[in-house]
Amino acid sequence: MTIVFFMDGVKYDMMKKYMPFLASLNSKPLQSEFGYSCACHATMYTSRYIEEHGTWFIWKKGEKSPYKWINYIPGLKYINFLPLKLLLGKVTRKLSKNTSYSGVPCLVNLPLKYWPLFETTEDVIWNDDKYKPEIPNMFSILKKEKVQHKIVALHSGTQPDDAWNEEGIVDYKNDKFVYFFIGYTDNIMHAYGENANESKEYFTKVDSFIKETYKKAKKDNEDVTILAFSDHGHINIEEPKIDINKYFIQEGKKVNNYIHLIESNFARFWFRNEQEKIEVTKILNKLQNEQLGFILDKEYQKKYHLNMNKEEHGEIVFYLEAPHEFTKTIWGFGKTVKSGHGFEPILPKHYGIFCCNKKLAQDVEFAYLTDVLPSIMVQLGISREGYILRGKNIINTDNAD
Repeated sequence: MTIVFFMDGVKYDMMKKYMPFLASLNSKPLQSEFGYSCACHATMYTSRYIEEHGTWFIWKKGEKSPYKWINYIPGLKYINFLPLKLLLGKVTRKLSKNTSYSGVPCLVNLPLKYWPLFETTEDVIWNDDKYKPEIPNMFSILKKEKVQHKIVALHSGTQPDDAWNEEGIVDYKNDKFVYFFIGYTDNIMHAYGENANESKEYFTKVDSFIKETYKKAKKDNEDVTILAFSDHGHINIEEPKIDINKYFIQEGKKVNNYIHLIESNFARFWFRNEQEKIEVTKILNKLQNEQLGFILDKEYQKKYHLNMNKEEHGEIVFYLEAPHEFTKTIWGFGKTVKSGHGFEPILPKHYGIFCCNKKLAQDVEFAYLTDVLPSIMVQLGISREGYILRGKNIINTDNAD
């Protein structure tokens, strides 16, 4: 029996300190993707790179915007009143058929006139048959190979106790594979940061649940593989938080004059003409000269497999380095966020976790998200022949320690 625990946003250092059961297992620090959780999830479920599965950010420029209807109400898109934006976001979510984990977020600080230009990158949750049907993923492979399995607590609107409240659906005698989704670990890190008692206590509670689940499985199965992993770590945010519009104002411009998305630590721009590109590049170079971050050039795109469609994901993408974030983003005002992610995968504070009760390969220093699916498939006796997988199995290999 193989039991997988996915925990969003659990960093390697915190696992070692506050999750004693997982810390007692064999483990590797995990290097994430250079992007947000949606990109990480797509990679770990498909074992493909971002440029292959096409998911990098929650939003991309496209013709299928859930907010397209705003264009049909005369004058509405020129009213930038926060309560109205929040109402429009709520109405759109009610009307939308999007069932993905993120759903249809409200684009809080983006001018309404730009909302109809953007569509969500995902519109169904990961175990839906319509999720990237052209690329085999963990869930579709389980179905294809007819593996008796249970998927626990994988749905939108994650709550703190979902995994243990829904654990009762598992048949430990007959299920060959069980997947637990624990998403609230990310929420609590954003809200409190790594030094808060709330975070430490919740991580310890999750660790205890994993330990007790393992004990329960062992009563009915002689051979139980436990695999616990995250998609990325977290880094506590430090001042100053950056208001990108101040840099535009210094040049006599306003960021809202340009088609853009300001996310937590990425700023993406699309241009209507060459002059706009020159103006924005000049301003972003100023941030770069102050060593606040950098524009993702071809070197970084190659290094992190980010050869994406620029018309969809941004003609210029600026990365704000850790431990900083932008204020006044599409998510809100950034005043209460204590911890963030989406930073460079090579930063030790950003390492996620890969833990297993079986031996792990000696010849690798890190686990990677692309290794998750191949490692699971080997445990289930599923051949990778016929599947395109960018990672490798790192559990119970010939060179395991």
